[in-house]
Amino acid sequence: MALQPTPQGVVAGSIPLFAGHPAHELLPISTVRALLDAVWSEPDVVRLFNYGDEQGNRQLIDFLAARRQRSEKLTVCRENLMIIGGSTWGVEMITHHLTGPGDTILVDAPSYRDALHIFRDAKLDLQSISIDAGGLIVDEMDRRLRDLASRQRPPKFYYVVPNFQNPTGITLSRERRQAVVDLSQKYGFAIVEDDVYRDIRFVDDLPPSFYALSGGEKVLRLGTFSKTLAPGLRIGWLIASAETVKRFVNSGMLRMGGGANPFTAAIVADFCSSGRWDGHVAWLRDQYKLRRDCALEALDAAMPSSTKWTKPEGGYFIWLQLPANVTVDELEREAKAHHVYFASGKGFFVHPEDGAHHLRLSFSYVPLEDLKSGIAILGRVIKKLEGR
Repeated sequence: MALQPTPQGVVAGSIPLFAGHPAHELLPISTVRALLDAVWSEPDVVRLFNYGDEQGNRQLIDFLAARRQRSEKLTVCRENLMIIGGSTWGVEMITHHLTGPGDTILVDAPSYRDALHIFRDAKLDLQSISIDAGGLIVDEMDRRLRDLASRQRPPKFYYVVPNFQNPTGITLSRERRQAVVDLSQKYGFAIVEDDVYRDIRFVDDLPPSFYALSGGEKVLRLGTFSKTLAPGLRIGWLIASAETVKRFVNSGMLRMGGGANPFTAAIVADFCSSGRWDGHVAWLRDQYKLRRDCALEALDAAMPSSTKWTKPEGGYFIWLQLPANVTVDELEREAKAHHVYFASGKGFFVHPEDGAHHLRLSFSYVPLEDLKSGIAILGRVIKKLEGR
C-alpha cells in the first residue's frame, strides 16, 4: 500500500484551507535527521528502544520547566510537569480522570471541535458560553454558573484555548482571565487551559496564563510540539499541581506504557536542549505572520462588505461570519466544485446550527499563491450567493 503524501483529510490537487497543519516546508526534517544520526552513534542508543519514565523524559521536563521560568517568570517544579502524547491526548486523559457520564463542563461557543468530540464520547453535559472579540463573555458565564448551582449541577471544569483560539483566532483578555479564575474559585470548578498556540505569536506580549493567575490552583495547562515542530511526533506536556500529575502518572495506562512516546521524546529533548527549538520557533513566527498577512490582504480584496472576519495576532486560524442570507452548507457545496475546502463553523459548536453562517480558514498549510487564489474563489462564490 502506497503511503499518502498529503496530511490527514487533504484531497490531492485541492486548496485545503481547512488544514490546521504546519506547511511541509516549515518542518525541520533535516535537523531531526541530523539529530537521529548523532543519537544512533551513541553507545547507549538502546535507551531509545526501552520503556521510559512514566512521568516522561526527564531532560525534556527540565527544559520545559526552565523555559516557563525564562519566558513567563513562572516557577514550575519537575513535579508539576509530565510529558504526554500531544494536547488532544491530554484532553482525553483529563476527561477520563476528572469526569464521568452525565457530568457538566463549560466550553466556549465556538470551541475546538476535537475536544467537543472527546467530551461527547464521554457523555458529558456540555454547557456552552458565548464569546466575542475579547473572548468568553464573563457575565454570561456567571449567569450560567448561578443557574447550574441552583440545579445542583456544578461544572467539573471549563475548557478553553486562551491564545489565538481554534477556531476563531481570538485571544482572551487578561481581565476576563482573572474574572474566570475568580469564578472558578467561587464555584469550585477546574480550568483546562489548552495553550497550544502560545509560541506562534506575532506580538511581543500575551496575557498571563490561567496557571500563572491562579498560582497553579485548579488549573491544568496543556502544550504541544505539534505546532512548532511536527504533529507526527505526538509529543506534548501537561502542567498541573503535583498531586494531579502524580495521579495521572500512576494511572494504569502510563504504568503499563512506560511514559508517553519515549523514543520521540528523547529526540525532541535533544532538539530543545541544543537551542535549536528556540531558533526554529522564532523563524516560524515570521513565516506564519507572513501567511497571516497574506490571508488578511486577500480577504480585504475578495470579500463583500457584509462578510466579517477576525484578525488574529498569532496561531493558525481566521474565523469568518457570512452574510445573513448565505449559509455555510451552500458555500461548502459551491466551493467544493472549485476544489476549495474549509472548515464549516457548525463543527465548532455544541449546537451545530449556531455555526450555520460561520467558517474557519487556516493560513498555516497552503502555499501563499494557493492561499490567495482559494480566498479569491470563496469571495466570488459568496458574492454570487448573496446576490441571488
